Amino acid sequence: MTEREKRLQQLENVDPVELLSEYNGGKPVPKPLIQIIYDLKEKFRFSNGVINGLLEFCLEENNHAISRAHVFKLAEELSLYRARNAREAYSYLKNASPGYLKTEKLTKSIEMEYNAEYVETNIALIARQLHDLRKEVNVKFNQMNQHLDQIEKHLKQLAKLIK
Repeated sequence: MTEREKRLQQLENVDPVELLSEYNGGKPVPKPLIQIIYDLKEKFRFSNGVINGLLEFCLEENNHAISRAHVFKLAEELSLYRARNAREAYSYLKNASPGYLKTEKLTKSIEMEYNAEYVETNIALIARQLHDLRKEVNVKFNQMNQHLDQIEKHLKQLAKLIK
């Protein structure tokens, strides 16, 4: 088995976040990149192997930089191709039209990736969490009111007994 074949086999078994952490020198992966992985899983239903093949190809071709737009253009291609694993994804991308890939090379650093869609997604998530928290606080508030009503009732009963 060649080194490339061993690597493709490894890509099948590693979590995409771990792969990016490996490329990032073991440092934590920036949240926008984690969001890209999440979105690839949600939108395309790719396996970890396909996502890893795609990410590794992008990292190698773009000097260890990831661009959301570039990743999603390639993901569309892989979806149409129906790649099922890292080997198929990586091989397809390696054999894709060189002109297409060269025009898509981008120079954004892995740490500097900023994405409006990511921000909007997080705002929606925070809004939902706030809504859930508000519901939870209301439930607790109602429970406290019930307890206070019970205490007040007991105090009135005590007051009647004392008279």
